Amino acid sequence: MNNIWGSMEQYDPVVWNWIIAVYLFMAGLSAGSMLVAIGLKWYKQSRGLPTQGLPVLKAAAVIGPVAICLGMALLVVDLTKPFEFYHILLNYNLTSVMAWGVIALLVYIPLVFVFAGLVFEKQVLQYLPWLAGTLKICQKLENSLNKLIFGLALGVGVYTGFLLSAMISYPILNTAVLPALFLASALSAGSAGNILVATLFFSKKESDCIEQVHRIEYPVAFNEALCLVLLFVGLNFSGPAAQAATAAISTGAWASVFWIGVVGLGLVVPVLASTLAPKAMRHTKGFLISVSCSTIIGVLALRHFVVYAGQSYIS
Repeated sequence: MNNIWGSMEQYDPVVWNWIIAVYLFMAGLSAGSMLVAIGLKWYKQSRGLPTQGLPVLKAAAVIGPVAICLGMALLVVDLTKPFEFYHILLNYNLTSVMAWGVIALLVYIPLVFVFAGLVFEKQVLQYLPWLAGTLKICQKLENSLNKLIFGLALGVGVYTGFLLSAMISYPILNTAVLPALFLASALSAGSAGNILVATLFFSKKESDCIEQVHRIEYPVAFNEALCLVLLFVGLNFSGPAAQAATAAISTGAWASVFWIGVVGLGLVVPVLASTLAPKAMRHTKGFLISVSCSTIIGVLALRHFVVYAGQSYIS
């Protein structure tokens, strides 16, 4: 039989694999972590409260640069010619979403290292004393730098959603809701990541602001759930091909990933745990670590679901 005339079911529609899903997760984790940390810092400063040495800021200073660098490394490895990735840094098509994403990342990545350098200034100067002058200049510009990092983190958070939504032939991906969904889930992963790292390595007492970060779980979870509802309701009213794509949450392996991973671990478990757990338990290390891990796994499941299920249905 001539394969040209065969059914489309014989072809594997998945072009972007788990490496892309993890990259999207890492970019969102980094961006969300920075948004939550800088937002918390502004909140404390607006009330005249000290921000020096806050565990959540230290956690973001670790997660921000590490997550985005790991994500970019995965992206380069996934390229057909990884040693020629620099070409994308030299040639820009400003009508392309990817080009704007690359520009944002080129500015964002060094700035998150500056953020980390200011948070861990003593440790940096202990091993790299020649950076004293540079850090002193950065300290004077810290407020402006934080505003720039915040804006770029917003851009990185939504950029990954815009990148996927540009794939016109895929109903699940080609929707305006996707950037908002990715930003909401980035905030969810970022807050959970900050709590996890702060609890494990930097926190000594409840007043370390982990509780304040913990409070944003409800509005973030609500917005993430709302985006998911809008995504699939929109598909249901967007023609036969889009309606067929709603089967992604009712049949097959990815339906299980959606309901168990995205909805169950990512949304239901954290919200119910924070609501029903005794007050004395909510700030224990075991509770914070468990809930944070559940949220992070849920966001990772969401990225995999969107990438794989999104490519499985073609209009």
